[in-house]
Amino acid sequence: MKGVFIMCTGLRFNDSEGNLYFGRNLDVESTYGEKVIVTPRNYELPYKFLENGKTTKAIIGMGIMAGDYPMYFDCINENGLGIAGLNFPRYAYFTEGPVDGKTNMAPYEFMLWLMEEFDTVEEAKKGLANLNLVDAPFAPQMPVAPLHWIISDKKESVVVEQTKDGLKVYDNHVGVLTNNPDYPWHMTNLNNYAGLTPNDATTHDWNGQEIRPLGVGTGSLGLPGDSIPASRFVKVAYLNANYPTVDGEKANVAKFFNILKSVAMVDGSVINEQGKDEYTVYTGCFSTKTNTYYYNRFDDFEMKSVQFTEENMNADKVTIY
Repeated sequence: MKGVFIMCTGLRFNDSEGNLYFGRNLDVESTYGEKVIVTPRNYELPYKFLENGKTTKAIIGMGIMAGDYPMYFDCINENGLGIAGLNFPRYAYFTEGPVDGKTNMAPYEFMLWLMEEFDTVEEAKKGLANLNLVDAPFAPQMPVAPLHWIISDKKESVVVEQTKDGLKVYDNHVGVLTNNPDYPWHMTNLNNYAGLTPNDATTHDWNGQEIRPLGVGTGSLGLPGDSIPASRFVKVAYLNANYPTVDGEKANVAKFFNILKSVAMVDGSVINEQGKDEYTVYTGCFSTKTNTYYYNRFDDFEMKSVQFTEENMNADKVTIY
């Protein structure tokens, strides 16, 4: 995975019944061979700086297996706490070694640790107060990815970033995360788009000249449409704020994919710093209403799904779909 430059967009919202829909786009120059993975209860969790443990709850999401270790891009536990890791290059900073008095762990361990230790964002916020992420790779050929994370449950969402200023946890009311710059910058930047509205502009008189809108959508003139992280953040935040509340699982999954597909990178439209085409490899969404992970891929728009079951939650090994 060395040298791969990953971009991505995360999203969360609730339906009218309070169920969480949570997931992301993964934008990258090539696939990793990622699959939907269910980590069962009672599965070994080795740590570099903490005492080893075992899972007490099942976890589902998209990722790859590194030996027997599930490496998730996004996942959620059986009690409805979800997390997604997004690229944060040149801003993410992990300490050279463990820090005394801190809960120290490698960044790749963070997602599984969070899934096991907590069931709500409120609980996680308290546990994150003493966390320190150490620049420790899983293996020499797998360098540490510079990530930040969006964490959500059915009530709230936060963003976690560790920079040279330390580890910060930010409330995330818009339910969105992309990439650089840091989360406070994105929130300040949203103020530049305060004039956007789903309502069409009206006709005006300019010194006797009637200025009439041409077509529909004039209220959102200026809504970004390019693929840089700042633009994707603004567009998804705007759509998430204005998309009507819909009822039922099917309609809410469609809502989720409609929003994220609006910022999907089409193959050939973006060439990254390494000279590689970057595109949206998959879009994934978990629904707490039915405990189902939905996904489709850039080369196959057929919607696929995997559900928590008693069988995969209590298996004696990871289930890969």
